[in-house]
Amino acid sequence: MFVLYSFKHYLLSCVSIYGNWSMSLTNRVWISDIQGALTVGVIVDYLHLWDLLSDVQLQPEVEDRHIGRLASHGQYSAKSAYESLFLGSTLFEPWERIWKTWAPPKCRFFVWLIAHNKCWTAERLARRGLPHPERCPLCDQKAETIDHLLGLYVFAREFWFRFFTQVRLQSLSPQPTEISFHDWLERASDTTSGLIRQGTNSLIILGAWTLWTHRNRCVFDGAAPSIAGALVIAEEEQRLWSMAGARGLSLLTAPTPGG
Repeated sequence: MFVLYSFKHYLLSCVSIYGNWSMSLTNRVWISDIQGALTVGVIVDYLHLWDLLSDVQLQPEVEDRHIGRLASHGQYSAKSAYESLFLGSTLFEPWERIWKTWAPPKCRFFVWLIAHNKCWTAERLARRGLPHPERCPLCDQKAETIDHLLGLYVFAREFWFRFFTQVRLQSLSPQPTEISFHDWLERASDTTSGLIRQGTNSLIILGAWTLWTHRNRCVFDGAAPSIAGALVIAEEEQRLWSMAGARGLSLLTAPTPGG
């Protein structure tokens, strides 16, 4: 027998099944088993269910079958029920480059904040009417946004070029035509593959974290912007990440044969 679960909410809240559908449908036993408050919604569901079951003819010789309408093969499974919870959800496109990349959790979380434009830059402070610097603390030329800070201005582009030159990937450094940090991250990641891609993603997260912490030292500690100083810190972090298990990063920094 085929049973359509159109009114599962009603069944779950008002009807206790005796063990199988045939016992509940025999002589319409399910009607006498209704429990709970008869709200307008319950009564409407009841009338719909009555219409649905009024023409059902039991076939005792045929075993009951559960049909999962959300499963491609028509069979109910825990997996199909779980996947139904995500119907209508939207895909966060850069999730894999963030959460599947080797990096300390705080750094991956930082890049996740970048993707959602949740970093407390001057632009974000201004939108909330909070005190903020009028210009970027590193270049003192343009308003500070997270994309500007991490790749769309001369300080960051010079940092990335010199940082990537150390691992012979300078061709992947951001160009003046880049629109956003994540667009560049996507382009750089898609240009490579395998362990090189993993290492490139780790390297970009490391560089972004270095620029952010360097910016914070300039804002809160009064430090002077210094590409050389940022590179020294990035190189040390790179060494520590490789020691901690960043295999892709270790591959990028390994000496070339005969080098």
